[in-house]
Amino acid sequence: MTQAAVDLYVLDPDPQVVGQLRPGLASAGLHLAGSQANADQALPVLMSTCPEVVLIDVASSADIAFSVKKILLACPSSCIIVTGAGTPPATMSRAVASGARGFLIKPYTPADVFATIGEALEMARAVASHTQVQAVQQPAERARGTVVAVYSPKGGVGSTTVATNLAVALAARPKTSVALLDLDLQFGDIGAALDLRGANSVAEVVGHEDLTSDLIDETFVKHASGVRVLLAPDDLALVEGIDPDQVVRLLGQLRRHFDYVVADLWSSFEALTLGVLRTADRVLLVTTPELPSLRNVQRVLHATRADIHLDERALVVANRYPGKTGLSHADMSKALGMKISATIPSEGVSVTDAINRGLSLLDSRARVRIARHYHDLASLVARGPAQPAVVLGSDRLKEVHR
Repeated sequence: MTQAAVDLYVLDPDPQVVGQLRPGLASAGLHLAGSQANADQALPVLMSTCPEVVLIDVASSADIAFSVKKILLACPSSCIIVTGAGTPPATMSRAVASGARGFLIKPYTPADVFATIGEALEMARAVASHTQVQAVQQPAERARGTVVAVYSPKGGVGSTTVATNLAVALAARPKTSVALLDLDLQFGDIGAALDLRGANSVAEVVGHEDLTSDLIDETFVKHASGVRVLLAPDDLALVEGIDPDQVVRLLGQLRRHFDYVVADLWSSFEALTLGVLRTADRVLLVTTPELPSLRNVQRVLHATRADIHLDERALVVANRYPGKTGLSHADMSKALGMKISATIPSEGVSVTDAINRGLSLLDSRARVRIARHYHDLASLVARGPAQPAVVLGSDRLKEVHR
């Protein structure tokens, strides 16, 4: 039986590269899936098709390490070979550190390319085979924990309040362990919201090959509710050095230690946000009942439908409902093209006072009436993914507005 050809995508501003490779592709067991001069422009196609091999030249990308990370974040099984002429060693090192499996210095021959691709594929398959054997040999571990991302593309809608109180509500369930991560790395305020302080943060935890229970005990702060909290860095200088891929890997590691891992994201729609949204089992999209906030959620759902399929895992939470605009539950569902999964009423001064005191809204000292809504939300998260959404219409927000 003839083995299927391996898909190859070439990213190189030199039009002669593809012409030089084409005659030998078939004999090398490769099929040219496509080519593009600009890696940044080709990323959407690569992230949706996930070719088995990507040959990417440094000159095709403004930031080769970022491009490699971006491709592998969407297509972890893709084998990336980086090429370049007169490329500084530091650039090569960053590309390899980002996940590239090979590096070719120009000028090279087609035979060099095919040999490098063959070696990289052989190594990748050997690693995959070894991993599978190890998985079979390993004793059974605890059940896989659930990662819950809490996100809003618009700041000020109460995402952190939802994330913190959801975590506390989940921890109140019998025999349920919960981790809460502040992934608003620059200006996260989970520490203030729960009156917690710690010497360690996300910056000290990411990058460890083996995330042990001892390391978690040393770096996570324990809240009175039982929730273990990993704070954002106090020092802004540390943020730049935190690799989004390592944060996503951390979430996977935490699954082995907790029943639920709640990640509070900031509103920016960038690499870290996309990585967490892609890996999360449940995504709480927080909005308020105003058209600008609903519009932003709609845009996120539309932007992630083809790649991340976010709407299949999303629960839309309408905070501070009903709002002053008078939008009803039905109006909001119509605007988004999917149902509103949960609503949380506004309780004004009482909620603000609790937040200022660093109290969870489920703390009896907070004296708020909306605690049950967070218990209901925790039950909803525990039940499973959201119902499939209907297709969004581009004019639905306009119809609601009229």
